Amino acid sequence: MKFNEASKSPSIVKKAIITFIILNFVLSSIFYFFIISFGSLNAVGGLYTFLLMWCPAIAAIITSFIFFKSIKEFGWKPGKIKYLIAAYTIPIMYITIAYGIFWVLDLGVFTGNIPANIIIFIVMGTVLSIMFALGEEIGWRGFLVPQLSKITTFNYVVLISGAIWALWHFPIIIFGSYTTGTPLWYSLPIFTLGILASSIILAWLRLKSGSLWPAVLLHASHDFYLGNMFDPLTSGTLSHYLVGETGILLLAVLLAFALIFWKMRNKLPNTLISGAK
Repeated sequence: MKFNEASKSPSIVKKAIITFIILNFVLSSIFYFFIISFGSLNAVGGLYTFLLMWCPAIAAIITSFIFFKSIKEFGWKPGKIKYLIAAYTIPIMYITIAYGIFWVLDLGVFTGNIPANIIIFIVMGTVLSIMFALGEEIGWRGFLVPQLSKITTFNYVVLISGAIWALWHFPIIIFGSYTTGTPLWYSLPIFTLGILASSIILAWLRLKSGSLWPAVLLHASHDFYLGNMFDPLTSGTLSHYLVGETGILLLAVLLAFALIFWKMRNKLPNTLISGAK
C-alpha cells in the first residue's frame, strides 16, 4: 500500500493511533519513574522533564514511519503568520484577564517582582519554552489531532486528544510535584478541565492553519507567561486556588476562550476520510 493510501485508510489510522498511545506511555513511564523518585520536576536541572516532554514526539515519529513511512503530515511549514501571532498572544490575553481580575478584586498580593531586562527575559524564556513544548506538540498536534480528524468529528478529536493529554500528566500530578498548593481532589479536576479547554483551541489552530507551529507557540506561551511571569507576580493564600495551573478563575477565562473556538468549528476544513464513522 502506498503512503497516500495508507494515510487515508481508517483501519490503518486507528492502528497507528493505538500504537502511538501505547508507545508514548511506555517511553514516558521511564521518566515518570525518575521524576517521581526525585519528587521534583526540576531534578537534574529539569532534564527528566525535558525528556518526558519529548516522549510524545519520539512515539509519533516512530509510529509514522512504521505505518506511513513519512512524517510529512506533521505540519512542519509555519503556515500563515496570523495564526502564529494569534497562538502566541492568546495565552497572554486569558492569563492577563484572570490575574487582572484577581488583583483588582484584591484577592491576593501583586508582588511587583518584574524581571530586570524584561525583553531579554521574555525572548530567552520563550525560546526555552518552545524547546520543551515542541516535543509534546509534535506528538499531540503534529500526529494525534490530524490522525483523529481523519476518522471522527472535531468534538471527538478534542475529547479524545484532550483526555489522552490529561491522562499523560496524571502520574506526575498524583505521585510527583506538577502542581503544588492545592489538594489533589481540587487540582486534578481543575487541571483536567483546563487541558480539555486548551485542546479545543490547540486543535482548532492546528487544523485551520495546517501547521504544527501555532500549537507549539501557544503551548510555549502559556507555560512561560503563567509559570515565569504571572505566578511570581502573585502571592496570597487563595492564589493557587484561583489563578495558576490549578486556579478556577483562570479556568473560567480559558473556558470562555475555548467556547469561542468551539463555535468556530464549522470554519475548519473537512478532513474526515470518506465513509468514516
